[in-house]
This record gives sequence, structure tokens and C-alpha cells, in this order.
Amino acid sequence: MQLVFQQYHQQFLQWELQQNRKTVFNHIRFVFTAINKLFLLQLSKFYLRNVKTGSMVMCRKKPSLFIQGKMQIGTGSKIWSQVNKTRLAVFKGAELTIGENTFINGARIAAKNKIIIGNDVRIAPEVIIMDSDFHDTDNHNNEGASAPVIIGNHVWIATRAVILKGVTIGEGAVVATGAIVTKNVEPYTVVAGTPAKIIKYIKH
Repeated sequence: MQLVFQQYHQQFLQWELQQNRKTVFNHIRFVFTAINKLFLLQLSKFYLRNVKTGSMVMCRKKPSLFIQGKMQIGTGSKIWSQVNKTRLAVFKGAELTIGENTFINGARIAAKNKIIIGNDVRIAPEVIIMDSDFHDTDNHNNEGASAPVIIGNHVWIATRAVILKGVTIGEGAVVATGAIVTKNVEPYTVVAGTPAKIIKYIKH
């Protein structure tokens, strides 16, 4: 009986030591994670120093920014360049507004008029969003037509989709990979193809 007790006690002491080590390790990991996040937040502020931002806006790697107009990014949004570099361009007199908790990774967005991106939007790598033709179809040296682009809340735009001028994408819509969107997208629909057409309605 005494031998069994001693074995049990020894096993308990080993378990307790392991738990203490785990606790210490978890504390150390938490501290390093917090320090890393603070560093990223400060670095993000530097990257976005010419942009009006809310709190907790974070960049992963440096985005490419061309700002002659007004750019605003809402609280909690993430601008990542993990797969490809995110490129945001706002030309003179134009506006680009990105809502709260929106995630953009490796997209290219160019505003010559106005682009509004809502809250909780997901924009995948190699997506292109433009509110202008940039060049006139009759005379390529002349400025092309432009019209605002509005992307509602909770929209997901998948890889390599293209959003062209004058388009409004309704709340909760999904734009499939490779779709070219030339007309408005209804809320809570999935669109795909060239040009993009509705292929599914989303229950909500």
C-alpha cells in the first residue's frame, strides 16, 4: 500500500511540474504574442500614416499606397500582403472608404471617383476593383468614364474577380473566383462568370 502511495505521489509531482511548466510556457507565449501584436500595430500606423484610420487597423507586410485623394480605413480592418502586395490608389479628388473589420489580402483597388467598401467584407488576392475606365474607348489619350463603386456589408469577393465602375454589390453577396462584375449584384446572391450572373440565392 505504501509503495502504491509513493508511486502515485511521484506521478502527481511529475504531473504538477508539467502543469507548472505549461503555465509558464503559456504566459511567455502570451507575452510574446502581445508584444508582436503591439509591434505590428505600430508598424501599421507607420505604413498608413497618410490614411485616416480607426483603432486596431493592422497590416501584414507593407502595402503599396498611392494617395492624392481621401482614404479612410475603419476600426479592426486588416490590410495584408501575404500572397500578393495589396495596392491601393486614390487619385486626385477621389475617395476610398473601407469599413470596419474588413479583410483585404493582395487586392488592387483604384479610385478615380468614389469606392465605398462596407463592414466585414472579405476581399481575396488578385481581386481588381476600379471605378473608372481610365481611358476613353474612342480616344485612348482621353480620360475614361467613371462612376462610384459601392460594396455592401458582409460581402465576399473571391480570387481574381474584377469589379468595374458603377457597380453596387448588395449586402451578403458572394462574387465567385474570376467573375467580371459589370452590373449591380443583388443582396445575398452568388454571382459568377463573364459577365457575372446570379447562380445561387443565399438563405439568411
